[in-house]
This record gives sequence, structure tokens and C-alpha cells, in this order.
Amino acid sequence: MELSILLLEQMLSMLLMILMGYGAVKAGIVESRQSAVISALTLYIIVPCVVVNSLQIEFTLEKLEGLLLAAGFAIVMHFLFIGLALLMGKKGRLGAIEQASMIYSNGGNIIIPLVSALLGESQVFYCCAFIMVQTFFFWTHTVALIGGLKQVSLKKIVTNPNVIAIALGLVLFFTNTRLPGILGTTVASMGSVVGPVCMLMIGMIMASADLKAVFLSGRNWLVCLGRLVLFPSVMLLVLWISRVTVYLSYAKDVLLILFLAICAPVAATVTQMASIFHNKEEQAGAINVMSVILSILTMPLMVALYQALL
Repeated sequence: MELSILLLEQMLSMLLMILMGYGAVKAGIVESRQSAVISALTLYIIVPCVVVNSLQIEFTLEKLEGLLLAAGFAIVMHFLFIGLALLMGKKGRLGAIEQASMIYSNGGNIIIPLVSALLGESQVFYCCAFIMVQTFFFWTHTVALIGGLKQVSLKKIVTNPNVIAIALGLVLFFTNTRLPGILGTTVASMGSVVGPVCMLMIGMIMASADLKAVFLSGRNWLVCLGRLVLFPSVMLLVLWISRVTVYLSYAKDVLLILFLAICAPVAATVTQMASIFHNKEEQAGAINVMSVILSILTMPLMVALYQALL
């Protein structure tokens, strides 16, 4: 319960940062569309720096086992979520944007600063497992779902800065290599701003949304409750049935980080891809905004449930 309270406090702190971005747009200091620039800088520069910096730790078998456990569960949950969203899509006639919004959470921009603040920077290491798996699915399944199969490109996957950062970080981790002084300081400094920058960006996006219309949409509620409550509950069920947290002493702490990523609001990448492929980008943005607001309440509640059941 203590962790849930700390999480709520951290979420409220992030809400204040979001309101600063929102206020900056409303005051005419910046324009909402300028959030696209911040989004690109975050996605392709800041987050890769966070990934590399989080892997600048001493290699141990325990850390490797934890990383493999988190990656394995992330793969299983993504396949399970894709299947569940496909089934719900057929039954509820959900479109590509709605399905993608339920499947993919913001496991990077929001979770990395949360984990760093709540559990310490050393635990951000395990976020990399989720980011690594999700990045692959983003550039394969999400691209095919929103843009069509012809848009899937192996070259784009391999040359993605986040994939390169993960590969570089893993090499440094396995070889126990540290970045030299100035370079290491630069990477660490860039990574340290991910939380405030992302929250300002979300606030800027929210400023252009008709919040009343967003919250009056029944379909938006369905998608957000699926993303924030149903899908995390599915992971809880899988963990409870598998009893992995009982058999492996380190599993509960490692999988808590994965669970935080699963509980997060809709990934900003869904909105970005909707914009790139001109596929209902306004709907994608509306769902994203709504999920961020609702997650302030749902994430602490889901974490409390995790701690109570496991």
C-alpha cells in the first residue's frame, strides 16, 4: 500500500508538470503543434540515452536472469494482448487505432521516470526488457495494423535509435564496459530530463483537445478501461496462475516493473503512427489524453491489487 501512495504522489507531481505544458499553450507561450518536435527529440534522443545509461551497471547472473524473465513475460503478454484486442475488435467492431491503443502502453516515457523515482535508477535496467520487446512489436505489428503490411520494414527496425541503444547498452552491460567521462556524463544528463520533458509534451497535446468531447465518447471509455484495467488484470491473472512470484525469489520485484509498464496509459507512439499514416490521428490523440488523465487514479489502484494478490 505504501508503494501505491508513493506512486499516487509521483503521478500527481507529473500531473502538475502536464498542467505546466497545458498552461504554456493556453497562455500563448508555445503552440500545441510544437509538441511534435519535443516528441521526436524524446523518442529518438532522450529515451535512447536513458536506455544506455540504465544498462551502465555491473553484470551479474541475477540481473541477467531478471532481464530474461521480464523480456519473456513481456513477449507473452504482448501476444496475449494482441489476441485479446483482435477478439474484442471483432466482437465490438473496434478499429485499428482502438485496438492499438488497448495493446500498447507508454512503457518508456512515463514508466522510466516513475521507476527511477519510486524504486531507484538501478531498477530502470529492467524497463529495457519491456522497451526492447515493445519496440519490435511497434515496428512490425503496429505498423501493419495502422499503416498496412507494406509499411513494415526490417531496415526501420534495425536502424531505430531505440533498438541501437538497446544493442549498444547490452554490449556494454555484458562486457562490463563504462562510457568514458564526458560521454557518460552527457548521456546521463540527457536521460535525466525524460520525465519533465514528456509531461510537458503531454500537456501541450492536451491543450488542443476538446476534453469534454473526449470524455463523452463511450468508445473512448471502453478503450481506456481496456488499456488501464482489463489488460493489467489479465497479467495479474497470468502471474497468479503461474505462481512465478512464489517459485522465484526475485520475480515479484522484477515483474512489478513490468506490471507498471502494462498499467501505463496509451503509448504516445500510437498517436505518432496514426499521424504518419493519416489514420484517425484525432481519435488516437483523444484516447491518449483520456488514458493519461485516468491513469492517475487507476495505476495506484492496480499496483495495490498487485501487492495484495502476489
